[in-house]
Amino acid sequence: METSTTAPTPAATPGDARRPLTRRDTRVDLWITALTAALGLVTLWLSAVIVEDADGAGSPSTLESVLWLLGLCAPLAFRRQRPVAVLVVVSAVFLAAQLRGYPDTLTPSIVEFVVIFTANAWAARRGRALVVSVVVTAVMFVWLGVWLHSVYVSDAEAPDPVTLATIAYTLVSNGIVLVTAIAFGRAARVSATRLHALERTGVELRAAHELVADRAINEERTRLARELHDVVAHHVAVIGIQAGAARRTLDRPDIARGALSAVEGTARTTIDELDRLLSVLRSRDGEAGSGPSGLGALPELMADTRALGLEVRFSVHGDARDVPESIGVTLYRITQEALTNTLKHGNASLAEVHLRYGDRTIEVEVVDDGRPGPTPYPGAGIPQGSTVTGPGLGQRGMRERVDLHGGELQLGPRPRGGYRVCAVLPVNACTDARPLDHVTAADPTERP
Repeated sequence: METSTTAPTPAATPGDARRPLTRRDTRVDLWITALTAALGLVTLWLSAVIVEDADGAGSPSTLESVLWLLGLCAPLAFRRQRPVAVLVVVSAVFLAAQLRGYPDTLTPSIVEFVVIFTANAWAARRGRALVVSVVVTAVMFVWLGVWLHSVYVSDAEAPDPVTLATIAYTLVSNGIVLVTAIAFGRAARVSATRLHALERTGVELRAAHELVADRAINEERTRLARELHDVVAHHVAVIGIQAGAARRTLDRPDIARGALSAVEGTARTTIDELDRLLSVLRSRDGEAGSGPSGLGALPELMADTRALGLEVRFSVHGDARDVPESIGVTLYRITQEALTNTLKHGNASLAEVHLRYGDRTIEVEVVDDGRPGPTPYPGAGIPQGSTVTGPGLGQRGMRERVDLHGGELQLGPRPRGGYRVCAVLPVNACTDARPLDHVTAADPTERP
């Protein structure tokens, strides 16, 4: 007898879903059928010998007994495909064989136990399987009572205590077998349903894990692209400006030498920042290396931009305080990108950078007085033949950085000329504001 904890056919309800039958299940049922038939032949032969020694009258012939045995065992091959139908057929054959005087009771009882168990464990509808099992059990008890009465009770005299005890023992033992088959089948069904649910949940979790991993990879690729753009775009623009200045001042060696020195220094800075970014990628803990980023590097950024000929005014408003490193890096990169765009596209002579500390926010604003026309900074313009359509990678990178912190970004041309970039990021309120080394007092004559 197989007490499989696997699931019924796909006809099961969603709340009671279990895996469908497989070819392995069919092969197992065929083996169970063959082994049960072999066992039945042995018990049939032993029972026939016992009955023949006692009183062979009323017993069917050997051929008929074998046919009854095949009628009991053959439906087991389909026990998991049609569990309720097999239960009804086997029970009917069981009763008919016993009424014909089939000598063996062991193998038929085993088969009956198996089909009752299977019906409660594998039927698509649990309620119908339970009702059919109860009806079959009741019919079995009625038949058993009639058979016991015909064997042990005589109309002439009342049964003695031994006879009554024998009848009670037979009824109780058979009742335990039938009820146990129902209980074990329903318990196996619950266990199989839970197992299949766990397997299905495991598949869903693996799929979700793969989805999260793919999303994390895509986000990491976007972050790396943004970092590479922030590191390279500004310094390459500076290199282009200085190289153009050197080309235009070749007849003045002192000026050209200074421009080429700036190109060399900017190239070294670019290499250092790329090396820092690569070191972050190589490190397991993700700790960033040293490099010019964060609010503390804003004065150095202003100085580098002024060296290119663009006048930059930097002011700080509000009570300066420490901010998370990620927010400081974001504000630095936004300022760097805005100044780079001013140099490349703005045709501006003045840029103003305002850093404002609020109660729960920190804001950086970069405005310039750009106007239509070619850029005055050699090497900073767009190469001939190239076109620019839509927002560039730099503006998209700024938006992604701001969105990452749940802030707001405003950028666009100013009504009176020039361009404005303003980023507002939320930070926790800090009561013990401490002045930082990188900030300077705001000039009251400057426009906030």
